[in-house]
Amino acid sequence: MPRFFFNTNDDLELWDEEGTELPDLDAARRAAIRYAGELLREAGSSVGFDETWQLMASDTSNAVLFTIDVKVTLNQAALSVPGLDVAHRQQRQRTQQTEQTAHSN
Repeated sequence: MPRFFFNTNDDLELWDEEGTELPDLDAARRAAIRYAGELLREAGSSVGFDETWQLMASDTSNAVLFTIDVKVTLNQAALSVPGLDVAHRQQRQRTQQTEQTAHSN
């Protein structure tokens, strides 16, 4: 039975060292979707606006077979809606982080 590895990439890369034996690519796709759901349920609050969370499924040769990408895209019109303080804070924090990175280089 083929072995599949499910690696994630967001701010922190997590590499699946053991892998999972599954009968075929379709079974790997279903398992990856379930696993992604579990991980996002646990750490989903850490994925902010305009950030991407990614799960990559690979085989034993490290070839990426498919990816699951989750991106939270903020509609810019939402910034003008009262009560969306979270969106405003995250947008400001991202701008400040970008400016700090630019100044430190």
